[in-house]
Amino acid sequence: MTIVISGELRIEPADFEAALALVEPLVAATRAEEGCVAYGFWVDPRDQGRFRVFEEWTSAEANAAHAASEHLATFMADLVTIRVLGADLVRYEVASQGPL
Repeated sequence: MTIVISGELRIEPADFEAALALVEPLVAATRAEEGCVAYGFWVDPRDQGRFRVFEEWTSAEANAAHAASEHLATFMADLVTIRVLGADLVRYEVASQGPL
């Protein structure tokens, strides 16, 4: 079963550059993880305070390994250095998929 996590992270727009500095190493390390199909943070072109988050994992075990990873722990610890205004992430368990 594929695991998809999708949502957004809202930050104070003035903290945009600092947020990028935190996100870039997290994304690079996560994309190298076994079981990671897709992982990224994308900036809303009209709102630098809004990052869209999308993750796709081959299994719940792969997603759990990511949740326990050192690079995610580092990111979470460093997140206190920016002003996070909110986060809304949803986890989906996908039983099937195909082209649109």
